[in-house]
Amino acid sequence: MSDPLFDTLFRPTTLSPVVASAAPVREPGTRTRAGNAMNRTRAALMVGAARAVQQSGTRITMAQVAAEAGVAKATLYNHFRTREAVLAGLLAAEVEALVEAHAGKPLASGLVDAATAISEHPVRRALAQLEPSVLAGLGRIDPAAAGWQHVRSALAAALARESRRGTDLVLRWLASFVLTPADRATIVADVSALLAGLPAALPGTLPATGSGDATGVARPA
Repeated sequence: MSDPLFDTLFRPTTLSPVVASAAPVREPGTRTRAGNAMNRTRAALMVGAARAVQQSGTRITMAQVAAEAGVAKATLYNHFRTREAVLAGLLAAEVEALVEAHAGKPLASGLVDAATAISEHPVRRALAQLEPSVLAGLGRIDPAAAGWQHVRSALAAALARESRRGTDLVLRWLASFVLTPADRATIVADVSALLAGLPAALPGTLPATGSGDATGVARPA
């Protein structure tokens, strides 16, 4: 049995996109008052959606999201046509926020901060209580899904900056915190052991970022 939160984002990108779930698109370098207002409204809608999911899991209603965001239902429908589109938008926004928050950090601190953020995320905690099966779906890595591709690309770049390989190993480690959260001290120790086992980039080559970048190194105990 499928669940809407998993199916709406973490699924192969060859499927038809969810209607009205994409963010407004502007030409590079252009800014408009309307565009900025739309982005602010969309951000408020995502805050409202997160609050709704914390209360009801994925069984949210459009009226509930609008109320939590402090907007009229008509405003919500200008951005999202369905509950599934709201859930997809929320998950995409959370993935993007996670990547942006830790991009450019030194590898060790970036991994610690990202794993801590996942472990402490209020939506993750709510789903663990309300819909553990949904959370289990979110913890499964789908290489064809846009969300996982985005996270994997960010990890590959972070490893490349420090001449390391092992993107798939680190991705599996990071994904494990969706289902098995940990406190920061435990995560720090885990990262230390993890990085000690990662291979260095091969001399004269760039670290691979394709699907063959698995190292076979076991996750530290």
